[in-house]
Amino acid sequence: MEPLISRLFFQNWQRKAIALVVSIVVWIFVNQSITDIKTIPNVPVRVVNLPTDKTIIGLQPNGYLRGRVTLTLSGSRNTIQELEQGDLEILLDVSMADNDDWVVQITKKNLVSLNPTLDLRHHVHFVKHPEFVVKLSQLITEKVPILVKKPLGKPPEGYEFLNIWPERLTHTLSGPKEEIQNLKIRGLKLTLDMSNISKKELEAQKQSKKGGHDDEISFFIPEKWKQVNIPFRQNTTQNINDPEAKHLRIDLLRKRVLPIGKEIPIVIYYPAKYSAKINPNTHSLAETDEIYTKNEISLFTPPLFVRNVSRLFLDIVRENIEIVIIAAPKSERELLQWSIEVIDPREMEDTYVAFVIVEQKESGLTTSDARKREELLRKRFQEYMQKLSLYTENDERLNITGILEGDKIVVRSNLQ
Repeated sequence: MEPLISRLFFQNWQRKAIALVVSIVVWIFVNQSITDIKTIPNVPVRVVNLPTDKTIIGLQPNGYLRGRVTLTLSGSRNTIQELEQGDLEILLDVSMADNDDWVVQITKKNLVSLNPTLDLRHHVHFVKHPEFVVKLSQLITEKVPILVKKPLGKPPEGYEFLNIWPERLTHTLSGPKEEIQNLKIRGLKLTLDMSNISKKELEAQKQSKKGGHDDEISFFIPEKWKQVNIPFRQNTTQNINDPEAKHLRIDLLRKRVLPIGKEIPIVIYYPAKYSAKINPNTHSLAETDEIYTKNEISLFTPPLFVRNVSRLFLDIVRENIEIVIIAAPKSERELLQWSIEVIDPREMEDTYVAFVIVEQKESGLTTSDARKREELLRKRFQEYMQKLSLYTENDERLNITGILEGDKIVVRSNLQ
């Protein structure tokens, strides 16, 4: 047995060794000469040497294009079989672009291996891909308008939304001319969520306000909320860089029942169309337990309250509130209509706006912003006017009934 093994391995061993080496070389050569083909989808594209006055539509801040490319590669079988998605990227030198609509021809020179074990430069022979156009654009920097939308969600319990200020901001943004111009037309949007406001924060604001007018609260928006999505950058967020964003706030009303604290004048309105049958000489307001006359003025005496308005609003209009009974013959209606009136509402509105502006002491506003701020405060006052109703001590809405009894107009309420 041993002589057989000896002859097998050691007889003519020089020739056998040469044959083995030749076989290995041939195997390596043949193996490397066998080619294979593989398609790699979603290959990232990175660009370099971009001129300072140019950008590329779809270019992300990290230097990669938003779109990716599908490559079909042929080359050495071992390398191609081992190659997987994520093992390579495409590198484009923009200085080689011949025009702004650059039709790119990707070759193996553009391939960068992300896998250190793969030598793409020597083992990839051919690259095929769909038509690939890189669009270069002028890089511009412009102010893009931001529309501040009405906040989502609900404020903490016991508070209600009044308004948000400012309603418009701008954001200075650099990017492709086409994208920036499109954004200037459409604008960006900022939507805040009142559900993120805590009652504790609002109570702290209330404590910091001096005087009795502490129910109109301004919640100043934290810096981390002042962000907008940039559409052409895959909706990545950026901090708003408008200096006016420092004023951004949500104004809220702390809801409570406020006593009027005085007797309210009550008058009769005599429509001209009924004047032949009912006028001041034929029918006058009767005194009751709720109504008495002082200095020739009829006053409604029960304590009354208001809600859904601010104390400042009430303090300004209190002396100008009156109850109006609308006279009409019984042939028209059995129960007379009535309403709450604020005398000289325009003067009251001017006073309210001036007081708030002085109290908030906002400086540095442009003429346009100051005008918009005034418009917003006037709108708030007018909304208070629409909400103005009278309530009883039991928090019931005041209900007044007026009827004709002989030559008197008798008024009764749900307070009796």
